[in-house]
Amino acid sequence: MATISVVINTLNAQRLLDDVLESVKEADEIIICDMHSEDETIEIAKRHKCKIFYHERTGIVELARNWAMEQATCEWILVLDADEIVTPELWKFLKEYSDKPKKNKYACYIPRETYLLGKHVKSWRQSGIKRFWKKGVCYYTDEIHKMPVTKEGKDYWINKNGKLENVALIHYHIPSINHFMERLNNYTDFELKRFLMKKKKFKLSKLLFRPPYEFFKLYILKGGYKDGIHGFIFAIIMAYYKFLQWAKLYEYEFVQKNKDLRY
Repeated sequence: MATISVVINTLNAQRLLDDVLESVKEADEIIICDMHSEDETIEIAKRHKCKIFYHERTGIVELARNWAMEQATCEWILVLDADEIVTPELWKFLKEYSDKPKKNKYACYIPRETYLLGKHVKSWRQSGIKRFWKKGVCYYTDEIHKMPVTKEGKDYWINKNGKLENVALIHYHIPSINHFMERLNNYTDFELKRFLMKKKKFKLSKLLFRPPYEFFKLYILKGGYKDGIHGFIFAIIMAYYKFLQWAKLYEYEFVQKNKDLRY
């Protein structure tokens, strides 16, 4: 039987960590890479007999995930967020796939169902996020929310059309709007750094049209209107996220050009 390491990066993750770890209790090892949590994260991890490592706080998880994966000793790696639960059906599938992978396909996309404020929001369903691979096959770049790069073989999509019942990650993403807004502010700070690294320039058209397109995509194209008020609220918030990205780039360029002004 092939062995599986579960790798979870944490920072003040006590909210759901007990349930997350219980969902992968059959793993050969569980690696917790903690960014010096100040809540009960480490106590929970110890109760589940996880291997615990520490990493400096980076503000985003991608930079720490590569280091966390290096600590794993098993043949296959499953990367989880601290708010994602693995269904029994998905775990069974991963065990079977690791024993008999598709030819030359050593990295897998897993479907993810998302809950926002306690409600299953179908418009946020993702047909696949790359989270399961043979050790050494994938690595993360320093870009926020980008899929890891596969450097060997090809990718396999698990249950892309949803025909296999319950074969998915269950993502309890947002406990409160306040929590979500704090994340957006942090994420857009890193997006600004990424814009500057890529030498992107502010465009008024992006500020004007990118946010409404994001709302249209989530609320109309992906069916957010079917999710009631939840779908509407989060489509608006994600539109604001896109607005904030470009507004921060405008602010940066304005300050650079007007350093003589008082702020």
